[in-house]
Amino acid sequence: MRSYCEVYVRDVLPSLRLYLAEKLVRDYGLTQLEVSRMLGISQPLVNYVVNKRRKPKMLEKLVSIPQLKDILDKKASELAGRKARFSDLTCDFCFVLRREGLTDQIIKSLNYEICMCANGKPVTKQ
Repeated sequence: MRSYCEVYVRDVLPSLRLYLAEKLVRDYGLTQLEVSRMLGISQPLVNYVVNKRRKPKMLEKLVSIPQLKDILDKKASELAGRKARFSDLTCDFCFVLRREGLTDQIIKSLNYEICMCANGKPVTKQ
């Protein structure tokens, strides 16, 4: 059994980065190099995603959640306008997902069983 934070950092966040990478290159006209530096990923990975040679398994499931897609599109706009940095958005995404009640929906869509957390401390299910 995993904690939500482990699932978020290991599985969700990389998919969100790749969604943003494709969006920033295609919709906002940023170069692959700019996007790779902005998001902390390699330029070849951005190239693979933009040219549809690589697509994270979970991305379709995550983007199928309408509220999450709206949040990502808004954050892409902020990144493109240089109003935000990705390092600041990492925690912001998690906060927004928790605030909007999307964590359960994400976990369910990814078919994970996680421990329930109270005040950030893991609590085992009984």
